[in-house]
Amino acid sequence: MNASLIKLIMEQTLENSAKPIFSFANGELNPFQNGIIRQLERVTGQPKIKRLYLDYVDANRPDELFWSDALDRLGITINLKKSTSQNIPKNGPLLIISNHPFGVVDGIALCALISQIRQDYKLITHRVLRQAPAVMDKILPIDFDETDEALKTNLETRRLAVNELLNGGVVIIFPSGAISRAKRFVDKAVDPIWKKFVAKLATQPETQVLPFFIEGQNTPVFQFAIHCSQTLGYSLMFREICKRMYRPVNIQMRPILTNQMIADISDRNKLVDTLRNITYFGKGMESVNVNNSLK
Repeated sequence: MNASLIKLIMEQTLENSAKPIFSFANGELNPFQNGIIRQLERVTGQPKIKRLYLDYVDANRPDELFWSDALDRLGITINLKKSTSQNIPKNGPLLIISNHPFGVVDGIALCALISQIRQDYKLITHRVLRQAPAVMDKILPIDFDETDEALKTNLETRRLAVNELLNGGVVIIFPSGAISRAKRFVDKAVDPIWKKFVAKLATQPETQVLPFFIEGQNTPVFQFAIHCSQTLGYSLMFREICKRMYRPVNIQMRPILTNQMIADISDRNKLVDTLRNITYFGKGMESVNVNNSLK
């Protein structure tokens, strides 16, 4: 085999490996369940999102504009509610926390906000979303498979997240690790219990915590589906993205919490509850003066 042929094969292999698979099917579920997800995705919005992405790739836009470009192509605008004195810090270790009402749109929206200010950020999210080459280096993957390899991935993600803060960067995390759900599909959706790892990140030296509250929730159809089965819920994720298209996302920016403000909360469970309450309600500790109706 000559050198030019070997080079061609290598280029094709790299090109194919960089192409997103456009599916929420993954190793957590069995092959039958993943097959159902892929079939339902094809009739509930996946082809539309795939076309938008391929058009984006053809436009050859700068990588640092990926998140803002994604919002533009989805027709989604951000309505940020904050006080006039509030700003995203331009430097120093920063932990961004938020509720998780919609799924993919939440991550796109927060990354779009942060990337306008600084580029030293990492988003902790499901490994299936770490596909677009333009932002692959910005994502710290979480693997929900029950395997030794998944455990290694998650431990490495935790290590890298801590290091990002120690090095003065930004970490964006949805502490619930799952999309908000309603107890009954007609009720208000809220996050599942937040994971304690957010407390570890929040207490890293000199780290400031900036909570965001994203208003809204997924459709009743999704709420019903996710209660019926995880398979049905995953299969409707592209549908939920399409349902958010050409609509604003309302986001409330809460005041920044410094290390000093949370230093007295030594119990991690209590700290997690405090961070969650501040995110959802704009209050949770007497020493923090938060307006629940930010303007």
